Amino acid sequence: MTVGHRRPVGVALIGTGMWASQIAAAAQRAGLRLVTCFSRDADRRRAFAEHVGCGAAPSLRVALEHPDVEAALILTPNDTHADIALACAERGLGVFVEKPIADTVEDAERIARACADAGVALMVGHAFRRLGAARRVGELIASGALGRVVLAEATFSLPGVLTPEKWRSRRERNPGGPLMQLGIHHVDTLASWLGAPIAATGRFARLHSEADIDDVGIVTLQMASGSLAAVTGSYVSPKTFAIRLSGTRAVLDYRADFSVWPDAKRLDAVTTLTLDDAPVAFDERDMLAEELAELGRCVRTGDAPETGAAEAIAALRAIRAALDAAEPDPTWQPAPR
Repeated sequence: MTVGHRRPVGVALIGTGMWASQIAAAAQRAGLRLVTCFSRDADRRRAFAEHVGCGAAPSLRVALEHPDVEAALILTPNDTHADIALACAERGLGVFVEKPIADTVEDAERIARACADAGVALMVGHAFRRLGAARRVGELIASGALGRVVLAEATFSLPGVLTPEKWRSRRERNPGGPLMQLGIHHVDTLASWLGAPIAATGRFARLHSEADIDDVGIVTLQMASGSLAAVTGSYVSPKTFAIRLSGTRAVLDYRADFSVWPDAKRLDAVTTLTLDDAPVAFDERDMLAEELAELGRCVRTGDAPETGAAEAIAALRAIRAALDAAEPDPTWQPAPR
């Protein structure tokens, strides 16, 4: 992104896993300049740098202290977000961190304080609210087309290889499993329509995976508007992305053909939106490019991003509250058969 005749905002990409290529491509579409990248695996970072056409830093410090870097894109495991974000804030760099903002509310608040104290932009990658279909849903709710929304049902499932070396397959590094990694997107999108969650409960289970991870879960929410919501997710079911909103006047169904994932820019093209079974038109949008273009503007202008600390912490707090509520009751006994 450019302001006047200034150069595009220069960014360092930290973490070169599966999602990095999607973010790098979106950064290009957004007009950012990918200056350098870093990951702990030297071969992987060199290959990634050659693929996207940027530098490969030998350390995190070198990446963050590059003179052309104004912000960092943090795509590392959840439990590393806080330390990297704090290192960015110390150097006066803007921060983009993938969701969830952190594993714990305490770490999330540390990130928020550090960025606020340093006066740097903090954006969290809750991009799904930016889809054209999601924006249209927000307009329909605001116009009263559904009446009062009283119930939301949302599911997000994405199967993967949960082998021991993958951090997502380890319970201590990925509490909540698919709800922390996937369902939290729906929590944020619902919050953008219905107000932030004010109460949450949940259940989580390991049903099919050999990994020590909860591979399925459900979170129930009360939203600030009064609506009740259920968000479900699975690591072992076919790709699914769907939301149903029940209002006092109409029912809205929102479903994407998630087989195109991870090509996020194609999602609106394979999405259907219906209101009482009648198709609803909407504009197609590039959610990742839009959020990164906004990051560039916020880095240069000091404006607050749409999905900053408050929004990210609200979504994380809901998942953590659901996890706390899911602790087994030692006094509970099943009914006799």
